[in-house]
Order: sequence, then structure tokens, then C-alpha cells
Amino acid sequence: MKVSVIIVNYNVKYFLEVCLHSVLRAAGVLPVEVIVVDNNSSDDSCAMVRERFPQVQLVGNTDNKGFSKANNQAVSIARGEYILFLNPDTVMPEDFLQRTVAYMDTHPDAGALGPRIIDGKGQFAPDSKKSFPSLSVAIFKTTGINKLFAKSPYINKYYAVHISERETAEVDVLSGCCMLVRSKAMTVAGGPFDEDYFMYCEDVDLSYRIQKAGYKNIYFPEVDLIHYKGESTRKMTLSYVRIFNEALVTFVKKHYTKQQAGLFIMFINAGIVLRAILGTMKRAMKILHMPLFDALILLVTLWGIKEFWVTEVKNIAPIQAAVVYATFPAYIALWLLSLYFNGAYDQPYRALKVTRGMIFGTIIILAYYGLLPPEYRYSRAIIIFTGFAGTVILLGLHELLYRMGILRYIPYDTLPRKAVIVADESAYKQTADVLRQVNYAPELSGRISPGKGKHGALASLSEMKQLLYVTNINEVIFCINGLTYTDVFRQMQLCGRDYEYKIHLPGGQSFVGSNSSATSGDLYTIDRRFNLSDFAQLRNKRMVDIASSIIFLILFPAMLFLVRKPVTFLLRCFQVLFGRKTWIGYAPLPSATLLPRIRTGIMYPCNILPDYEPTDEVKANINMVYAQQYTPGTDANLLFKNFRHLGN
Repeated sequence: MKVSVIIVNYNVKYFLEVCLHSVLRAAGVLPVEVIVVDNNSSDDSCAMVRERFPQVQLVGNTDNKGFSKANNQAVSIARGEYILFLNPDTVMPEDFLQRTVAYMDTHPDAGALGPRIIDGKGQFAPDSKKSFPSLSVAIFKTTGINKLFAKSPYINKYYAVHISERETAEVDVLSGCCMLVRSKAMTVAGGPFDEDYFMYCEDVDLSYRIQKAGYKNIYFPEVDLIHYKGESTRKMTLSYVRIFNEALVTFVKKHYTKQQAGLFIMFINAGIVLRAILGTMKRAMKILHMPLFDALILLVTLWGIKEFWVTEVKNIAPIQAAVVYATFPAYIALWLLSLYFNGAYDQPYRALKVTRGMIFGTIIILAYYGLLPPEYRYSRAIIIFTGFAGTVILLGLHELLYRMGILRYIPYDTLPRKAVIVADESAYKQTADVLRQVNYAPELSGRISPGKGKHGALASLSEMKQLLYVTNINEVIFCINGLTYTDVFRQMQLCGRDYEYKIHLPGGQSFVGSNSSATSGDLYTIDRRFNLSDFAQLRNKRMVDIASSIIFLILFPAMLFLVRKPVTFLLRCFQVLFGRKTWIGYAPLPSATLLPRIRTGIMYPCNILPDYEPTDEVKANINMVYAQQYTPGTDANLLFKNFRHLGN
């Protein structure tokens, strides 16, 4: 056996499907075995592999063993002269294995080889080649300083920028997403991945041991590989920074002297804190920049109308500063909360949500105003006029600043995007039929012929770049039917980063891609879409729970005579109010189902009929419909019809 391809999968069924399709194409006449180790996925990955790729050896784990252990499971049964460790969210061209194996065969000193990695838009990914983590390298990497000086060979040595992206050369570290290793070299180096690493740095450790064993790690840019979920997709959360740096500490303790390791770890821990602070600030600003802008505009508007009302309309004494400082922050906060809960900051952006949020916010503020002591109630008119003027100003400034590129959001009227399909006529019809079943799919503009002539299409493949530019098309869908992956790679890099790219397999039900290395994968499927997968709907469900619980508690004296088991009902009101349960949840079933996770429910999502229990089949259908079609009105209606039973 020449090559053993090892893929560890966890809940990326559709990416795995495309990956396996490309690997088997690239195998050609080479003696190749493919081993997939599934870490207890819940998305039917194993069933897909068995059905679509029966020639693949499948190892199904009953728990998530992590990257290192799962790879080592496959190594123990692999028979190849070379082992290709490959991530499931990768795609290779047809000549990949032939060219990489040929290089390894003619360079016996090469212990491992890695390709030039590109993201889902065809752009070079810098983690294709890296350096060992010396103290300075680790400090610049963990603090993020290397990003500020991306072209500096010293500060950004982590990404080995002293070697150009098109230069075949020896490097320290290869990316674990695609690493072709000589089996003999791996044995001499002490075996495959160190299982002390659950995630991250296992590729650094293996590269280091291979080099110490007297072999070279070769960066080989003569072949490309798409990696949809590149290193930059691992968001700079505190959790990521902590796990990555713990792995780095493991590497340092293992391979460095005790004195070096102590100094190293001290700086790494300092880097964790600094990176966490910077990352938190960056994420906070990304989320809060629009609400903070709105707060400033509403404050200026409220202050201006207050001054105009006092001096020009009523000609009265100024409102005391203490009163202003006590009431204005509350008013602004209530407007912002109303905007948030009405979805004004959800994508896509809609002016209607802003208007609705300001209207409800003004009503809530007027109600709050009426509860204030007399000395804090200066004029309802100021609130009403601010609500009206603030709405108009916010809408106008949102539009203006969006067009200037200062505020970034997805306007509601920009959807759907326009797309073309690269396929022959028969494949185009099949692909278009599948795409029409997809929620939020782009609008089809037509077909591009994969051959030299147009053959009734909008353009031939050689004319695609010009067509995309002239027609303002946003997306290209490559149907791998009469089209090679090599063609796909070439066209992505030729047309550039301005477009989105998807890959569709013949007979498949998905469209796999990624907008950039800064996104963690992009996917269209005809699988069921659940409203309860949407953050906005989960937020609305929680608001229904809170509001209804408060109303029930206020009305509890009257409900004593209406609700069965009122004491239990009272306890449940507090459980829901404090987030331990939800009023409406899934009906319990003996086996797990692939539905969006929600809190345990007080009642099923159906009308209650005493002395009747639905069958498991009926319950499963009720749960499915509830998750798919959920709206806040669903919960409100069920609570109204079944409130007598909420204590049962």
C-alpha cells in the first residue's frame, strides 16, 4: 500500500462528503486506502460514509477521543508507506497525491510534506508553514503582535514569512490539516501524534520530532489544498486562547529544558491574559458598536429636544441637572433594550425593526415616567418628540453610514444574492432543482459551460471572470460533474476574493464552501431548517418565558382558583423566570433527536387533553413541527389554551 489517508471527523458530514470525493478522485491508479475515524458525530456522518463511500474504512467511536487519539487509532491499522493526515474540511485537486508522493519518493530525506493551503476564496493561508515556538515567536503569537507586523521575518516568524508562498523549502512546522508523513520517519521519530494533546500543537510536536530524527519537513507549494476552516477561523475567545496556550505549554515542557520552560510558561500566561483582554474588547466592540452609536444619537436628540422645549416652547426654568442625570440614562437604556428585543440589531437589518423598537420603547418609557416621583416628571412631550425624531434620525444615519462603509450590516433588501452554476446542461438542471429547495439560496442568473464553448450557456469557463464582473454576480457554484477540482482551484484563484464559491457533488444535497479563512465554513443544504436554531427566536422564546412568568406571579391570587395544583404552579413560575426551565419544551422521547437544544419544558408543544398521552411517533412529529415553525405566538397561544394545567 502506497498511501493511507486518515481523516478524523466530527459533525461536518457535508464537508467530509466533498473531501472524500476529492481524495478518491486524486487516488487515481495509486494504491491508496482511506480511513475515516468518526468521533461520535450526531449528524449521520457514519451513515453517509457507508452509503456514499463503501470502499472507505470507517472507525466509529462512541465518544469524542480528540484529534490525536483518533488519528492514532487509524495509524494502528494503516498499511501505507506514507500516511496522509487530512482534515475533513479540505478539498484536493486530482494531481495532489501523484505529485506529493513523487516528491517524497525522490527525496528520501523528506520526513513530512505539506501543501500550499488556500481558503474558501482561493486566498493563501499563512498557516501552511510555521516555525517552532521559540520564546520570541511564542510571545508575538500569543499576544497577537505578529498580526501587526505580518511581513516582518522576525516578528511574524511563527508563519515563516522568510519563505515565500511559492517557494519549495524546508520549514520547521507543517499544518496538521494536511500532512503527508513517511511511515518510517514517523516510527523513528517515536510514533504518530502525542495523545497528551487533545487539540492544537500536535502538528508542532510531530514536526519537531521528525526533524530531531534527522528528516526534513518540506513546504511544497507546487500543489494547493482548500482548507475551509483555517487557523484564523478559531475565534480569539478566552477558551481558544487558553486551550491553545495549554497545548503550547505541553510542548515546551516536553521539549525544552526546565529553565527555558519556566521562563516560557511565564510569558505564555502573560500572553493569555493580554490576548483575552484584547479579544474580549474586540468582540465587544464588534457587537456593541451599533448600539453604542444609537445610544449617543438618542442622548444628543433627547438633550436637544429638552433644551428646545424648555427655552423655546415653554420658556420655563431649566430642568435640574440631578433630574436629568437620574432619568436620561434610564430612558436611553429602555430605548436600546426595546430596539434589541425587537431585532433591530439582528441580521439582515430592517428599518421596520428599528421603527417598531422605538415605538415600543417610547410606550414603555411613558409608562415608566408615570411611576416616577413628581419632581422627576418634567414633560411627556419631550419623550414623545424624542421617540419620533430619534426614529427618523437613526434610520437616516444608519443608511448614510452604511453607504459610507462605517456601519456594517446586511440590508434586508440585498437578499438574495445572484449566482451562476458551472455545469453542463443536464447537471445544471439537477443542481438548480436542489438549490430551489434550500432556504435563503441565491437567485440563479444562469449557467456557465465547463468546456471551451458556450453550448447555450451565459459564457464558457474561460470567460467567467469577465462575466462575473460585468453582471455583478456574487456567487459561483461549481458542479463537479464534467468539471475537475483542478479547474475549480484555478478559477477561484483567477477570479479572486470578490466572489463566494460553493462546490456541489452530482447527486448531492448540499453546497459546500466558505467566504474566507475568517469564516468557519459556509453551507447550503436541503436539510430541515429550524426556527429554534436562530438566536433571535431563542431570545424571543426567553422573553415570552420571562414576561409570562411575571404576569402569572402578579395575577397569582386570582389564578389560585383557576390553576390546578397552584403551589406547584407557583414553583414553576420561579423555575421559568430564573431560566431553569421553559414553559413549552420538547415532548420526552426514549431516544435522542437532532433538534436545537432548549431548556426542559413544563409542558409539551401541544394542547393538553387529560387522560390522553400521545404516542412516541406523534410526540416526535410535534417536536419537529415546533422546532421548525416556532414563533413567540406559538408559546403564547399554548399558554393561553392550557394555563389550567401548568401546575400538573
